[in-house]
Amino acid sequence: MPDPIIAIIVILGLVVLFMIPNIKIVRKNEVKVVERLGRFYKMLDTPGIHFVVPFIDRDIQTVSLNKEHIHVKLKVDINDIKSEVILNYDMTVTDPKTFVYAALDSNKVIHEYIISSIESEIDYETIIDEAVAYAKNYGFDINNMNLK
Repeated sequence: MPDPIIAIIVILGLVVLFMIPNIKIVRKNEVKVVERLGRFYKMLDTPGIHFVVPFIDRDIQTVSLNKEHIHVKLKVDINDIKSEVILNYDMTVTDPKTFVYAALDSNKVIHEYIISSIESEIDYETIIDEAVAYAKNYGFDINNMNLK
């Protein structure tokens, strides 16, 4: 084989290797948040195959829009007595952009809010009502919350 053909094959191989990571597949009930040069650019929210610009765009997070059941054991300290509270709820992301950018971990923020409310000795019904309202600020809805 002549040298120019080998060079062309190598270049085409490298181009394909650089292109493959920039092809994004979005599934049904899923959103990918894309940043361009470190700032929010767009959300890929239609199912299918999408292409992002190499070295400029990056897919920072994939958010599922399906209902998700959360079961967590929270450690609380009430009057220097350590105890454990079991938290169950169903979560549905309503605003993917807010969910991604409002906090590093939106669920953890809600859990910390509930822990501080329990440690402040607020009754569980009030905590549940406030946590449901608080979660909307982070781009998701909470349903069927139980504290035990």
